[in-house]
Amino acid sequence: MNTTLSSHVTPLRFSVIRSMLERASAYHDVISLSIGEPDFDTPDFVCEAAMKDAERGFTHYAASRGDRDLRAALLAAERAKSGLPWEQEHLLITSGAMHGLLAVMRTLLDEGDEVLCPAPCFSDYQGHCALAGGKLVQVATRFEDGFLPTREAMEAALTPKTRALLVNSPCNPSGVVFDAATLDMLADVAESHDQVVISDDVCDSSVFKGRAESIDKRPGMFERTVVLNSFSKAFAMTGWRVGYALGPAWIMNEMIKVLSYSVASTGTPNQRAALAALNGPREEFDAFRDAYRRRTKLAAERLNAMPGVRCLEPAGTFYLFPHIDAAEDDSLAFALDLLDKEQVIVVPGFPFGPEETVKGCVRLACTVNEEKLAEAMDRLERYLKEKKS
Repeated sequence: MNTTLSSHVTPLRFSVIRSMLERASAYHDVISLSIGEPDFDTPDFVCEAAMKDAERGFTHYAASRGDRDLRAALLAAERAKSGLPWEQEHLLITSGAMHGLLAVMRTLLDEGDEVLCPAPCFSDYQGHCALAGGKLVQVATRFEDGFLPTREAMEAALTPKTRALLVNSPCNPSGVVFDAATLDMLADVAESHDQVVISDDVCDSSVFKGRAESIDKRPGMFERTVVLNSFSKAFAMTGWRVGYALGPAWIMNEMIKVLSYSVASTGTPNQRAALAALNGPREEFDAFRDAYRRRTKLAAERLNAMPGVRCLEPAGTFYLFPHIDAAEDDSLAFALDLLDKEQVIVVPGFPFGPEETVKGCVRLACTVNEEKLAEAMDRLERYLKEKKS
């Protein structure tokens, strides 16, 4: 029997986030600050609308580009949000933003091509690049600089193999929102070096300071930027798996092949649910954002009052990426010991970037209610004090 498997798959490690959840299944009274999933259920009106549409016959294949009504509503919403002239040929519906990320990598990359991304960055980006035969190059930033990339670091990482820049703002895991000057710099680097930009905007609805800006509005970026977004975080619809990609027609017209061959089309009832969410009342969704603002503020204040802990003030998302002195030597060992001693799950920082950026950091997802979050902070503080003594 031939036991050789794909060299694109076998070197990949299993998701550290999922691994922490599996380990936690052996414990009781666990508070999980690990996976980036809203604890809110999808609002009733969304579920009811999807069920009614399913009963009306929306149970067949959708077009590979997506449900016609959802596409029309998204184009109207995105034009209003950005002021950009998005048209039908610019939009594709994907099975979540993760599917969009993989699809755009498969469309852009040839064997050995590189994608530059300021770090810390979402740990799964490495897998998305690798499955397309490419390589993610994580460009180091500093906690002291607010995890903002510099032009010097970005240009120093460029090689003849560089094919694209990957930008994630608001950022998972740090919660950092790139300011206008940083986006201007990244856009100029991309245009100066003829690079495509992939902009992961999945958390753009959860910004607490100022407003989220996307790089696609910068001069020259409309024809070289693919924007990825999702209904998962903003609408508490992680399990529905609906996302979308906006980009120039010269990329979208090829990317549709990847979508068609991989999933044929995103589930039709799921897309109808997304349509209901997009067209429905905003009150519940605004309440989600307000809850994340309160939670991240609470957690950041508690963390910064603990011995040996530094945490950036939250600007967006429900993530925090504090530096903890006790995690300096080994963030994985720290996370496992915290789980064992206090039954709190955090994600070790090492998958999110190079050592000089993430050493001593862990990721917290503030996706539990304020009472549970305060209890988690009590447990973490007790753990750190006992460890120090």
